[in-house]
Amino acid sequence: MIQKTLSAGGKVMPFQYITRVAAGLLVLLFFSSCTVEKPVAVVDDPRSRQLEKENIEKENTVVDDSRIRQIEKENAELTCKLAEQKRLSKKLQQRLLTRHKETDTCRQANEKLIKELSQSKAELATRGSKLEAATLIAEATAVISTVEQKPLNKSQKIVRERALENLKESKQELANGNYENAAYLSREAMAQAKSIDIGEDSSTADMPEKEIFFLTPLQMKLFTAGNLRKGPSIKAGVKKVLQEGRSVTVVGHKQDWVKVKLAETDETGWIHLSLLY
Repeated sequence: MIQKTLSAGGKVMPFQYITRVAAGLLVLLFFSSCTVEKPVAVVDDPRSRQLEKENIEKENTVVDDSRIRQIEKENAELTCKLAEQKRLSKKLQQRLLTRHKETDTCRQANEKLIKELSQSKAELATRGSKLEAATLIAEATAVISTVEQKPLNKSQKIVRERALENLKESKQELANGNYENAAYLSREAMAQAKSIDIGEDSSTADMPEKEIFFLTPLQMKLFTAGNLRKGPSIKAGVKKVLQEGRSVTVVGHKQDWVKVKLAETDETGWIHLSLLY
């Protein structure tokens, strides 16, 4: 049958047939090549590897730079905080030193005040003893002077001489600063002088009421502000007010009133004994 066909068509028919078959095969091969995965050939390119390595290094460098900047920022913040802490610590130390200095100054001032108070008390006691001794000496001198103006017998003269001797010793003790001894001797002298019986007309009993003058002026100060009066009485007029600590010269006394003289003006007046030391 084939032979007939071939013979009937001549040479043209077999060629067309072969062409069609070949075209079909080509189409089949084409579709087959599209569906089958071809293996990818990996080409080892040094330049590509170098580029890839450089890219990785760049990425790492960017990360490292960012971390470094973050660390530097944190370090700067910590440095600022440390500097602030040091400044605050120095300020606190300076304040502590200032407080210590103030405390030490207060302590020294307190010790000085205590010392001055002790000295003032001692001086006050000393001045009081000195004034008492000087007052007793003045009284004894006045009593003995009154006795000397009267006629005395032999025994009375002996007592008077003893009184004069005690009075002399009391003045010496006063000059030496032995106020207790001076007061004791002056009391003895005054008692001896008063023991002399010179008659009823004697005025020795009235002597303590009279104004007594000191042979040796006594320097004293006002314990507090006080009035300088015209006489030895609270009713006497006030001449002026003397301030605390004012120095005055004691020239005499009458009972509890002291006669003083102001060094600046030589003005005299009376101040109560309780205001002086």
